[in-house]
Amino acid sequence: MTFLFFIPLCVLAQEKDITGLWKGTLFNDSTQKYYKYEIGISKEKGKYTGFSHTWFLIGDTQYFGVKKVTVKLAGDGKILVEDNGLIANNYPIPPNKGVKQLNVLTLNASDSIMTLAGPFATNRTKDFHSLTGSISLQRKNDFWQSSLVPHLQELGKDEELSFVKEEKQSLAKADAADRELQLAEKNISINKEKAQNDKDKQALAKAKLAAIEKQQQEKLVTKQEAAKKIEAEKDLAKQETATEQEPKKVAGEKEQSEKILTRQEMAKQTAAEKELAKQTAIKGKQEKEATFEKEKQDKTLAKQEAAKTLAAEKLLQQAERAKKEIAKKETAEKINKPATGFKINTEPAADVALRKTIVQQTVNFSADSLQLSLYDNGEIDGDTVSVLMNGQLILAKQGLGIKAIKHTIYIPREMDRIEMVMYAETLGSIAPNTGLLVIKDGKDLYEIRFSGDLQKNASIVFNRRKE
Repeated sequence: MTFLFFIPLCVLAQEKDITGLWKGTLFNDSTQKYYKYEIGISKEKGKYTGFSHTWFLIGDTQYFGVKKVTVKLAGDGKILVEDNGLIANNYPIPPNKGVKQLNVLTLNASDSIMTLAGPFATNRTKDFHSLTGSISLQRKNDFWQSSLVPHLQELGKDEELSFVKEEKQSLAKADAADRELQLAEKNISINKEKAQNDKDKQALAKAKLAAIEKQQQEKLVTKQEAAKKIEAEKDLAKQETATEQEPKKVAGEKEQSEKILTRQEMAKQTAAEKELAKQTAIKGKQEKEATFEKEKQDKTLAKQEAAKTLAAEKLLQQAERAKKEIAKKETAEKINKPATGFKINTEPAADVALRKTIVQQTVNFSADSLQLSLYDNGEIDGDTVSVLMNGQLILAKQGLGIKAIKHTIYIPREMDRIEMVMYAETLGSIAPNTGLLVIKDGKDLYEIRFSGDLQKNASIVFNRRKE
């Protein structure tokens, strides 16, 4: 009976894929406290290995430990997970290297939910008694929302987990396909822009040619009008000359007729005739001077029109040269523009609108206020973030560490949705910028891991829970 009882468990463990991220709690019998606990199980060439991660809070300070572990399948179907060395921690007191933890876990599968549960114990040493307790874990598909994987990323060991390595390869293929698509779209855009530029150049050339033809036509009209004016002035001068000669002719005829008059009558008329002749001469002289002045003004006007036409041509040429200089300058600026495209700005979240915002988790809340606690989720390497709520800055340039950055937000009853954006101000010495946001919603507690860089913002969406 005992043999038959263990066969299904063994077959279950062998048939089921146990690789992946397992997340849950570790209960310590001595302290009667629960601790956050994660195991990442990898499989290479038929051999299981992995890492474990434990973290807990003392006051507002977060402590963690990352260990290498060995994973074995026992003959009775149990899964044995044993410590194989501490690789990273921030414990206030260095742990004893001789103390190792052994987990004896049972795999259970129900529909799509897989769990590992069972007892753990540490070995007894000269200085320490054995510790006991229990572990309860559930496999999670979204391993990026973990404490373990970001730590391994910063340690350069994340690809030692087969499921992380496979996911990265899959993402790389998808990114390559996206890049090819973006390149094709860019080429289409460039070709369209080039065609539009050629069209604009042709239109500009036509407009320029039309302007030149118009100027030439205006010049021709101006010359024709000037010629007409000169001809009219000549005709007027001839008429005025004829008018001046007519009184002289009349005066001669009159003089001949008056010779037969008496000397007395001639004496009476001499003074009047002389005055008339004088006035006629003055009038003729004035009209001649007026004609000369008018001709002079017309010539000056013609010169001014010619000067205006020449100035317009020069302005058109200057505009063309200026346009070419601007185009040349814009081309030079595009060539000399830094590849990164980042602007130096001392304001918090200065380029938030320029970065891509990615929703990393959605949370339902019910309270009218939320208490936020912000930590670094990996090695303490100088990560700095600013936090915005619905576009408004609530935390500016906060350095992430093991101590909590606390902030309480108050939500009006009529507000059903909040978007919180984590903006990476600096990446510290190890990219990307990773953090842990612990949210207290009344009695409920949520842990959210986020990751961002200088191209992407991390977004967390809060939806009010409907009663």
